Parts: sequence; structure tokens; C-alpha cells
Amino acid sequence: MKRLIGTVFIFAFAIIATPVANASNVDVTITEPTHRQSDGVFIDDGLVSLLTFDGRLGKLVFDPPRGDRTWFIDAQLIEEVKAMTEKYVLLGAKEGTGSEVAKSWLSQLDAITRGDHISALPYGDPSDYWISKLVPSQKNFYLELGAKRLTAVLGRQVSQLTNFPISRSFAVESSTLQAFYKAQSILKLNSEYMKPDEIERFQALCGSVFHPDLPSRHRTILGFDLTTSTQRLSNRIRLAPGRFTVTSTKQKLPITLINDFPNPAKVSINVEASNGKVFVSSVPQIAVNGNSKLQVMIPVEVIASGKSSLVVTIYSDKNKVLGSKVSYPVTLKVISPIATWITTGAGVILFISALIKSFRRIRRKQT
Repeated sequence: MKRLIGTVFIFAFAIIATPVANASNVDVTITEPTHRQSDGVFIDDGLVSLLTFDGRLGKLVFDPPRGDRTWFIDAQLIEEVKAMTEKYVLLGAKEGTGSEVAKSWLSQLDAITRGDHISALPYGDPSDYWISKLVPSQKNFYLELGAKRLTAVLGRQVSQLTNFPISRSFAVESSTLQAFYKAQSILKLNSEYMKPDEIERFQALCGSVFHPDLPSRHRTILGFDLTTSTQRLSNRIRLAPGRFTVTSTKQKLPITLINDFPNPAKVSINVEASNGKVFVSSVPQIAVNGNSKLQVMIPVEVIASGKSSLVVTIYSDKNKVLGSKVSYPVTLKVISPIATWITTGAGVILFISALIKSFRRIRRKQT
């Protein structure tokens, strides 16, 4: 009898203990490609269905696997869900509908992960394959930013991964790759004028196009958005448009230089005339403060009246082109010294000629 009871006890213990042993260590990964553009506008409202109780992300927090859980979470996703808790806008100016769903999901995430270990995925969870291929020097940036931002958004300390999760390769359109390369070039050129948090935001935006599960249509949209953001960044040091009318032989033309970066910039300006009707003197290097405008005087000398234009280019102190070239139409309403001399000389000749004719007529009458 004792042997039977012991056998039953051992069997029962095995039934109870086996599932626990199998589920003792469980990894839960919470990631989703971005649904937002750089301006905060959501591409779609697809996150709503994912966050519901029966959605893919909803099941992970409302009915998580049992056991000793380790959560691997992308801070970018949490930030987007948090943005949904307030009024948010979709493409086409439609209002988002997921505020209550987002609040419920975040509340459950906070409750279910309390006491569990949390590790931060690289920010935006970009593909290790593409980041290693395109910007290997930025791998640590995405790992560090993921931990930094997840700590901030969850309000608790999280662990930083030492490397990217398992790599996945996938096809990316050439236009998206070109947008990424251009973005990296412009960021490198302008980073000295930017604050650290601005650099972080832009570099994070660059990586968002390489999430492995991003639908191709959304990747194309985000590629265009990256191109637009890059153009805006490029033009934060720029020249104001304008046109001029010159009425003096020598004159200084005012052009406005704008610096929308927070840090000051040392720049030089190169000015070229489109034809030989006007000569332009060189302009010394200029320092323009952050978030300010500065009027620069361009010395010109007019040779002949007519039409011309001045093409102005901004260069950094490292002799790199900043912003876009600007062409200023110039109307020249000036009589040059040469023209004045020719006109005056012709007038004197005509006057002398008239005097000679009058003198000859008088002599003929006298004879």
C-alpha cells in the first residue's frame, strides 16, 4: 500500500512539475515596425487591432506564457503606443481611433512585466544585416538608444543587449537605400550644428526603414519621408530668396543668411555672376549664431546695363556645400564710366563739329 501511495505521489508530482520545468525560462519579444512618419502622423491605424486582447501584441500581455519571463521590448513601439493614448492623426488628416485600446495595453504591459526582467531591443529593431552592411559604426548607437529610451518610457531600469538579435536579410528598393545614404551624408555634414537629441532622433529615423517585418509599401512611404526630412535638415542653413535692381556703378547688395540650427556656424559665401555685365568682390568668412538671421553685403561693380544674376553658394568651414544654391536676378540700370566717357566724347565732337560748320557759314557770307 505504501509503495502504491508513493508511486501515485511521484506520478502526481511529475505531472505538476513537468510543465513548470518546461516553462521555467520564457522569452517574450514585443516589436512591431513603425507606423509613424517623422512628423508624428501615423501611416495607418493598424496598431489598434494588434493591441486588442486577441491581437498579436495584445495576446503577449493579456495572456502571456507562464514561467520565468524575460521581455525583449522595442522602445519605439512603446513610444508610438503612448502617442496613441492622446489625440493622434492619420495620413489624410483622419483622426485615430485607438486611444482607449492603447491605454489598456500599456496598463497591462506595466502590470504583467512588474518583477520580470526586461531587455531593450535596438531602437526601432532594425535588421542587423542592413545596419552591419550600411553603417556598422552605428550598431552601438541603436543598442544604447534602445535601452535609454525604453528606460525613460517605462520608468524603470532595463538591460541593454550586447548585440543585435538574429539577423535577417531582405530586399530593399534602391530608392530607399539612396535615401538612407543621402541622409547619412547630410547628417554628417550638419551634426556639428545640432544638439545631441536632434542627432539621435534623425539617426533613429534612418534606422526605422530597416525593420525586417516592415511591409514594402510602408517601407517606400518611410523612404520618401526620410528624403523629405533630409531635405529639411539640409536647408536649415540657407539663403533667403530675393531680387535686386542696381542703379549705381558700385553698390553693396544685401542677402539674408539664415541658421535654424541651435549652434553657431562659420561659413563662407561664393558669388558668381552669370555674365560679364557685373563683377563681384569676394566676401570674408561669416559667423552666424544659432537660430538667427544675418544680413551679408555683397560688393558689386556694374560694367553695363541690362540683365544678370548672382548665383550664391554657402560653404562650411570644412569647404563643404551647405544647403542649396540660390540665384538672385539682377536688373542693371547704370551708365558705366566707359559708356559715360563715350557719350560725353561724342557730345563734345558733335558740339565742335557744329561750331566748325557755323564758322564756315559765317566766312562764306563775308566773302
